[in-house]
Amino acid sequence: MFDGDDLSSVDFGAMTDEGLIEALRAAHGRAAVAQATEVFAVRELYRRHRAESAEPGPGGVRAGEFAASEAAVALQVDEGTAGALIDIGLALEDSLPRTRAAFVAGRIDLAKVRVIVDSTRAVAGEVLDALEPRLLEAAGRNNPVRLRQAARRWAARLDPGGTQRRRELRQDERDVRLRAVQDSMAVFDGLLPAPGAQTVAMRLREMSTQVCASDPRSMPQRRADALVALADGSGRLKCQCGRGERCPKFGTPIEQPRRPLIQIGIPADTLLGIQEAPAFLAGYGPIDAALARILAEHARFQVIPERSNADDEAAVVDEAMHWRPTPRLEREVRAVDGMCRFPGCVMPAAESELDHNHPVDHQRPDRDGRTIRTYLATLCTRHHRLKTLADNKRLPWRIWRADPDRLQWTVPTGDIHTTIREGARYLFPRTDTDAPVAPYTGHHRSEPPETAIPIHPADRPTAEDIAYPLDGYIVVHGQLRRIRPEDEIPDDHPQPARFPAP
Repeated sequence: MFDGDDLSSVDFGAMTDEGLIEALRAAHGRAAVAQATEVFAVRELYRRHRAESAEPGPGGVRAGEFAASEAAVALQVDEGTAGALIDIGLALEDSLPRTRAAFVAGRIDLAKVRVIVDSTRAVAGEVLDALEPRLLEAAGRNNPVRLRQAARRWAARLDPGGTQRRRELRQDERDVRLRAVQDSMAVFDGLLPAPGAQTVAMRLREMSTQVCASDPRSMPQRRADALVALADGSGRLKCQCGRGERCPKFGTPIEQPRRPLIQIGIPADTLLGIQEAPAFLAGYGPIDAALARILAEHARFQVIPERSNADDEAAVVDEAMHWRPTPRLEREVRAVDGMCRFPGCVMPAAESELDHNHPVDHQRPDRDGRTIRTYLATLCTRHHRLKTLADNKRLPWRIWRADPDRLQWTVPTGDIHTTIREGARYLFPRTDTDAPVAPYTGHHRSEPPETAIPIHPADRPTAEDIAYPLDGYIVVHGQLRRIRPEDEIPDDHPQPARFPAP
């Protein structure tokens, strides 16, 4: 598609949709090759510095000490980014030959390479041999966020003790920071243990939905104002609809503070200490079994049964005949799905809507499309709207259930993407058929040597920052501001799709 570097002769307007998608893929592959070139060039620069500039003792130059400084000046990036590129290059050269080959060929980009490097750094050689091929397979069908969740889940399953130790050490780095930016604004962020961070997120979302539908603020604005309301002691987000006493939320008593709800999926044998399989923290992903058991000490429990397709078909007939699922069935579906079923979306199932992935005949529900677990899926507000529009023939997407576990999405250009019930992989570990199995060696796993360049985790750019440095970019186009699922305001009264006849 692009044989040269001159784009002046490329007529994007004359391309078909399929041609544009192919152009995107080709350009992304070339960008990945360029990223690999940068990584291995800066790694080689570091290797030469190590060989040439080592002067032991006080006042001497430590081996390779200023390689990152030289690269940073050449690339006009900060030294933390240059150091991270060197570090990734060393990891690929030393222990990840398959990942290195895929990166050089442009099959995976730097964001996914970073995920694989991070997820395999603290595992022993025999575990790495089993883990790396599966991660590369998963990288071909997942975005970096989903890939990271799968990598953490598999690493926790293969090395539960190491996962727990790393979590305990990382918790010591927790912090909250305030950074001034332009236009009298400030960035408030921090590094928190996952359960605490999810508790804050759930409280802010809960407060954001306590105003009436006429409140003009977007969901991001509501979350920001709710954080201030928590800190100033008011404890409630005031509605800004401007209707005063006529606001339906006016005079609503402030609820007594309670512990916000976080949801954790954990296998029964792990909860009892028989196994050490990872658990699933909704909104975050995998956590180690020891942390899950600590959180479970003050939890309320719900048993989620593992149902076969035959069990589901034999569900209570009266329940299956109604379009709206029962509370019990709704909880089960959210638990086994774990998150939105759209490809790449990580919106928690608890904050998503239930969708019938098979048309419901409201006149004869006994024919097909019954309200059972098999025919239900969770979709966030944004992607539920996409599917509803597609079901009503308003968008050229097609979504259908391939089997009780897999939901398939056909995009307008014809590509097919498959999603699975992520939560079930944690609740019922045997369903995680893609998980690697580490060979038994008869001895304890050992920790790998320390990396050559110690870089504080807080100084590392994230995978997305390295690949696409757009963090903090202010989107001007109004429609593009609404593309993040967590920024959609939930619909209080969702309507079913009408499913017109084909």
